Amino acid sequence: MLRRVVVGLALWSGCSERPPGAPGESTSEDSTTTTTTGAGDPATASATSEEPAPTSGPYLPEGLFACLDNQSCSRWDCAGGCEQPGPEGMCALGALYDRATGVIEVARCDGPCALHRLIPRGAGTDEVRWQWRSQTKPPGYAEIVDCMLQPRDFFEACLIAFTPECADPAAWVKDCQPTGEVCFD
Repeated sequence: MLRRVVVGLALWSGCSERPPGAPGESTSEDSTTTTTTGAGDPATASATSEEPAPTSGPYLPEGLFACLDNQSCSRWDCAGGCEQPGPEGMCALGALYDRATGVIEVARCDGPCALHRLIPRGAGTDEVRWQWRSQTKPPGYAEIVDCMLQPRDFFEACLIAFTPECADPAAWVKDCQPTGEVCFD
């Protein structure tokens, strides 16, 4: 009897509240049932708190944003506009000029804010996969497209004399086609 009370107290003290209708004294079978019921309560609580989740919940990345994250450079933040490339922009433009491997991300606000992600196919190639997602909660995802990078002289000109076009991922690519593929293997 004492063992049952100790087990019951241990289970009860580990919970923030006692499930409704739980008996004061239980057998070891009832303790298992109580534990299962207690584990089910958070699911019920999360089901009732689903309304706030869209504004604050963590969202699993989708599309290119779920691919391995081998960043070429730190994220380039152009959300407030980019009059100068800064170190992140110089790194991104240099990586695109060099046709380096690794993820390139740039945040922009042309109307609604979005995070653009480009993943070059491999070192030395002109092929790149591109997608953007809105900075809303939950985020909205654009279609994934396969594109060709602009010629190297485009990126060289941006590295020498920066213009607003140099910070626009849509200007970095050409000949884009929708793709069903996601991450490069």
